[in-house]
Amino acid sequence: MKNQKALGQISHLIQLLTDRDEFVRKKVREQLVELGEDALPFLEMAVRSEEIPLRIQAQEVINAIFPIKLGEKFRQLAQKGLGRDVDLEAGMFLIMEFGYPNSDPQACRESLDSLARQLEQNLDMEADPTQTVIALTQLLFQQENFKGNQNNYMDPDNSYLNKVLEHKTGLPITLSALCVLVASRLGLPIVGIGLPGHYIAKYNLPQGGIYFDPFHQGQTLTRADCIKIVEQFGQPFEEHFLSQSTHRETLVRMMNNLIQVYQSSNQVEKAETLSGYIKILLNPLSEKTRGH
Repeated sequence: MKNQKALGQISHLIQLLTDRDEFVRKKVREQLVELGEDALPFLEMAVRSEEIPLRIQAQEVINAIFPIKLGEKFRQLAQKGLGRDVDLEAGMFLIMEFGYPNSDPQACRESLDSLARQLEQNLDMEADPTQTVIALTQLLFQQENFKGNQNNYMDPDNSYLNKVLEHKTGLPITLSALCVLVASRLGLPIVGIGLPGHYIAKYNLPQGGIYFDPFHQGQTLTRADCIKIVEQFGQPFEEHFLSQSTHRETLVRMMNNLIQVYQSSNQVEKAETLSGYIKILLNPLSEKTRGH
């Protein structure tokens, strides 16, 4: 969409956003949403217009384009992961973009890099797995004071990485993911374990490993403790519950948490949009959807 005629057509559509006829306005909005990214520079100019009705209409179109554009980013992420796992950090940045469109992934990367550097300084070169888990949990949950948000568990900010890093509070799954992201920078085999009802982390070893609970200050867990957690949530224990969660499974679970939060606060459109992203993540080759 780079030739002059096409650009002129978009400019004309922008002007028609304030047409007196509601039918015309509706059709114009649909065409601009269909144009998507090509229309964004024109819409962003319109948002700065002195004409208030045009500003309002242009912003509404931008708001409609955004979830579609983000859905395509989820599709690209999922397609890169075909036949293998997806990138956890990239996926968390997309979830973050959903909640905070103007958030800064680079600032988050720098925070994670800084935590990894501190961990590296705290780690003895000969540290065994137990000492490594202790160093990681002491850094995050004692020195840096990250903690589980038990007072406001249903706050959506608990699921957005930028806010977890800013407020130093989160859910079991986001605090576990924080451990994974920091440790991965040093090549440490920390993985997520998606127990029903309560996500935990593990230092992964060929034979077993060390389970720990980031939501509760990194407290170490025995296999029996893990079984007890599952049973407390009313489920009979199954051995596969202790298997490593894939990054795809983790991202889906994060979005399901947000769906529950938004459904409980009657933000149905947000919940439906996230459901659409889950479908894309699980099946990126499905027919492209508009909106959700």
